[in-house]
Amino acid sequence: MTAAPHFGRPATSADVAQRAGVSRSTVSNILNGNDERFPERTRKRVLEAARELEYQPSVAGRSLVSGRGDTIVVLVANAGFAAHFQDAVERVARNTRQIGRNVVIRLAGENPRATSEAIAVLRPLAVVDFGVLSLEERTWLEARGTLIVPSLTEAKSHSARDGGITELQASALLDHDPKRLWFAVPLNYQRDPYVPSRHQALKEVSQTAGLGGAELVALDLTLDSGKHALGTILQQATPAGVACYNDDVALTLLAAARDMNVTVPQTLAVVGVDNSPVGQMWSPRLTTVDTDLIGMVDDIAEELRDLLGGSELVDRSARTGFTLVRGESA
Repeated sequence: MTAAPHFGRPATSADVAQRAGVSRSTVSNILNGNDERFPERTRKRVLEAARELEYQPSVAGRSLVSGRGDTIVVLVANAGFAAHFQDAVERVARNTRQIGRNVVIRLAGENPRATSEAIAVLRPLAVVDFGVLSLEERTWLEARGTLIVPSLTEAKSHSARDGGITELQASALLDHDPKRLWFAVPLNYQRDPYVPSRHQALKEVSQTAGLGGAELVALDLTLDSGKHALGTILQQATPAGVACYNDDVALTLLAAARDMNVTVPQTLAVVGVDNSPVGQMWSPRLTTVDTDLIGMVDDIAEELRDLLGGSELVDRSARTGFTLVRGESA
């Protein structure tokens, strides 16, 4: 084929059809994956023409035909999340690029139904749910034609909300024979879906260890708030072990401990979540949990591509799950 002509406008399916010497319906079928009945040479001609003309299917046109667009919504809790979360979102975008999707991030609102209704207005192709949607809201969206990944079965296997992270944190804290365990969370934790299950998991570990129920302490990411939270912890029995919502919360407590001359990990043992670079440069180096967000995202992307008929991932990450990263804070 010759070089692409200069249309002065985006190429259309009619341009592709003319270049490949086929009908527009043939182009539509092949580019949408319905190509089983066409000879290999026809498929190849159409794909080469589309590539040479840099043809991009119309999102609006697809929406009118299918009742939903090409947008994939990544739904996350409106609370602190891993500093490398942007990398994970970019990986979702890259892993779905072959099937022509746009990826946007949506933070959950205070009202679950309002969040679901806002998503429904977008008429998205799919929602990547990082533990935000309830069963009721998931069912409501799916009834309106929205794919939601991971599936309920896959979501449970990720252990993001069933205590997998907390058990790793507790195992490091119990090495220091604490008299009490605590769960430290961001000040706006009421809006986060992960807090109740992780707190409950820590309570169960604490009770099994004969330490009673683990208490919850909330703090802002400021030194004064950290010192106030630490004061609350120190009023109870010490040494104390604190499982933190994430590394930011853990580092706030460690900064407070340094300012108040509290020994770590002798009096206060702290474990974070996220394995952030800052935590590994702190002194004492933060003990944390690596959540393998990239591996989790690849699992989700693979499931989504299976549902949408895409090919397998070429450079899929080997899933390692949750891993305890030993530092000196616990």
